[in-house]
Amino acid sequence: MNKNTSIILKAAAISLMLIGLLSMIVAWDLLLVAGIYNSTVIVLEMGGVIICMAGYFIWRRIKWSEKDAMRQTEENESGT
Repeated sequence: MNKNTSIILKAAAISLMLIGLLSMIVAWDLLLVAGIYNSTVIVLEMGGVIICMAGYFIWRRIKWSEKDAMRQTEENESGT
């Protein structure tokens, strides 16, 4: 994975986490301030949680790939 791809994937992961967080905040605002209690608010909250978790796991996967690539580079340099 080259550096540009890594940066793009990190930006996408952060964007997903922020969108999920925003969705959860809007759902709580609808519940607590507006007093709207229906299934749309529940779906908005759970959707926000799922999107936020997806962004987190993408972030972790990118970090794992970078560490693995660095480890392989170090092994190749020490082996020669």
